[in-house]
Amino acid sequence: MKRTGTVLMFIGAVMLGIFMFADLTMDFGLWITGFLVSMVVAISGTVMLIIYLARGIKADKASKNDFE
Repeated sequence: MKRTGTVLMFIGAVMLGIFMFADLTMDFGLWITGFLVSMVVAISGTVMLIIYLARGIKADKASKNDFE
């Protein structure tokens, strides 16, 4: 899950960069659709990484409680 989240976040960031800074000739509807899709991809990768981090913290806390 860690690698998938990182890849999704990277792909979303690259797509955001393309839609924000590249001089593409497209109408506004296509641009806003691509922008929103790239935001969703980046946010889903970020959420996956946050869930992975929370699970790791929970597992670390549980392993520390086993030794006490």
